[in-house]
Amino acid sequence: MIEINDLIGTPYKDHGRDKTGYDCYGLCIEVARRAGYRLNDVFYEDHNVALSRLHAPTLNVHKIAAPQEGALLEMETHTANGIELHLGVCLNETEFIHTTRLGCRVNRIGTFKIRGIYGIDSSV
Repeated sequence: MIEINDLIGTPYKDHGRDKTGYDCYGLCIEVARRAGYRLNDVFYEDHNVALSRLHAPTLNVHKIAAPQEGALLEMETHTANGIELHLGVCLNETEFIHTTRLGCRVNRIGTFKIRGIYGIDSSV
């Protein structure tokens, strides 16, 4: 079981990579680390759904068929700016941790439209 209790309620921060605030990918990096994996970091200006395709060659992940503990969830959110990319980490087969402007929290898988599920290739 990945220890996440201290992350719940952590605020959202653009490009955040520590306990003062995380963006969705920064939180994924931290939760993956706690699960024993290393995710490569990337820099991005927005949350355009094209980011997945743009950064795919630099990410150390592979597509998998179903949610499992430690897997990345790639999702879509609908905002005033249109459809945006969102990421979270599976805690088990039914729940995931993520962060939005409301802060870090746990939701049921399926809360957002899933675009892909990925296993991480590199262990710490």
